[in-house]
Amino acid sequence: MLILDLFLTFFKIGAFTFGGGYAMIPLIEREIINNKGWIEEEELLEVISVSQMTPGVIAINAATFVGKKTAGLSGAIIASIAVILPSLFIISFIVHFVADSFTSPVAKKILTGVRAGVVAMIFKSLIRLFKSSANTPMGVVIFIFTMICLIFSLLSPIKLIVMGAAFGLILYTLLPGVALRAMGRGAE
Repeated sequence: MLILDLFLTFFKIGAFTFGGGYAMIPLIEREIINNKGWIEEEELLEVISVSQMTPGVIAINAATFVGKKTAGLSGAIIASIAVILPSLFIISFIVHFVADSFTSPVAKKILTGVRAGVVAMIFKSLIRLFKSSANTPMGVVIFIFTMICLIFSLLSPIKLIVMGAAFGLILYTLLPGVALRAMGRGAE
């Protein structure tokens, strides 16, 4: 039954989220953390962070992680397939039946509404990520540095991700107590 639950949950996530990655986070959070309790909020943030450094979208990476954690390899495969299937069906339908009507006034109004909703979902995800990531002085400094670099195109996002990973690795390796305190966790 767990496999079926994984399939249905991730099929729902894939079917009812538009805008990809960050727009999916509120639904992923509600379904797999709040409703099912399969992972903790901190684990989702780690999945999102790792998703930025690996191929694939957040939903597929989250599905794979949650599926593996809850039901092993078969769970990872089923959850990953489930989150992809709705997009495959929808795109196939659109290409076959609707593609020519995207220029219609009704289609344009529908897409405008969908885009506005997607922006709102991404904004909600941004606020949640900010609250959970920039919640210490070190997090705020890293956030400000990264935003300045992105806004003024000083460094590419790829370089910033690599620098962040290297900084974290060096800090945890050389000064683990300082790193834990900087994250607000104290010495564990």
